[in-house]
Amino acid sequence: MKAIIVGGSVGGLMAALLLRTIGWGVTVYERAVGDLAGRGAGLGVSEELLDVMARAGAPFARWAGIAQSAHVWMEKDGSIAYEHRRNLMASAWARVYQPLRAALPASAYRQGMVLERIEGDTVLFAGGARDSADLIVGADGVYSTVRRQFLPEVQPKFANYVAWRGIIEEKEVPPETLKAVSGRIVFCFPRGEMLLSMRVPGGVYFIWYRGVTDLKDLFTDATGKHYGISIPPPLIRPEFIAEMKAHAREVLPPSIAALVQKVPQPLLQAISDMESPRMTFGRVALLGDAAFVVRPHVAGGAGKAAMDAQALADSLSQPTLEKALAIYEAHQLDFGRRIVRHSRYLGADLEGRPTQRDPRRIIDDYGAPNILHDVNLSRFA
Repeated sequence: MKAIIVGGSVGGLMAALLLRTIGWGVTVYERAVGDLAGRGAGLGVSEELLDVMARAGAPFARWAGIAQSAHVWMEKDGSIAYEHRRNLMASAWARVYQPLRAALPASAYRQGMVLERIEGDTVLFAGGARDSADLIVGADGVYSTVRRQFLPEVQPKFANYVAWRGIIEEKEVPPETLKAVSGRIVFCFPRGEMLLSMRVPGGVYFIWYRGVTDLKDLFTDATGKHYGISIPPPLIRPEFIAEMKAHAREVLPPSIAALVQKVPQPLLQAISDMESPRMTFGRVALLGDAAFVVRPHVAGGAGKAAMDAQALADSLSQPTLEKALAIYEAHQLDFGRRIVRHSRYLGADLEGRPTQRDPRRIIDDYGAPNILHDVNLSRFA
């Protein structure tokens, strides 16, 4: 049996590797050219993600993550108002992508392939290339071309706030900041906002959620070109970066504000989410962000893609592809809906739906507990 996977990021690679372990021939088609390891930023590691990577033959290395033992709420004066003990691991997107990419033979991974459409068992690419397979997997991300063909009305919906992100190399981080974030994830709650900061391999990462009054202006470059809800980092206008850094000095603890000041090139993301009513269409299946977009609060985008890939591979033990995809869809639709719902719950206050929740409650519920599970750190002992 042969599968075509459209999208060569984390979800597509996990699906490809798992299908190969059960004897399928697989070809991955990726739109971008070059090494994708520069994408992404900080990433939460779940027990499920570790299990699927190991099963796929690309185990997560201990050195690729930083163990965290608590969530803490830090006040403006630097004092700790609350602590919630948890066994967590923080990493970076590249540390998950790289072992997956290395495990897939180069002959099975083709870059610069822009999908135009799917016709039956055949995928057609720009420039005239085509390929056919028994199974076609759409793992092509938030703005999936595969999903757009079958569910054109389903698109990510903006949640009325944005996230500023950054990673600062450890050698550039002030000692007091390293001390503040060592062994724990630090939460800060300026009025109507939320910032998280943590150590990741090689540096310190932050993500800062803030409401916006003019999204279009924020995602328009200096020439007047508008980029929708995503803008290349070098094209973010300097005045917006300057305002963000000035605001950090006003509302954040000094050790965390110093981190924001040090970021050389922040990333800017409009927060959105999305649910697909279906995940299969004949011999086509959606996977990962192509099917469900979850807000970053659950720290589970990679974990969700891993669970989708595992469920797809497991379903293929059924006697027919039709039966297999029906089982896959039934399981993962429920899973996707639950994790999106939890991400909306965590972001409700930020999008302007006041819940009167104390920050302690948000800290206790952060991530995706009971959906994706905390790492058993003893497995790395």
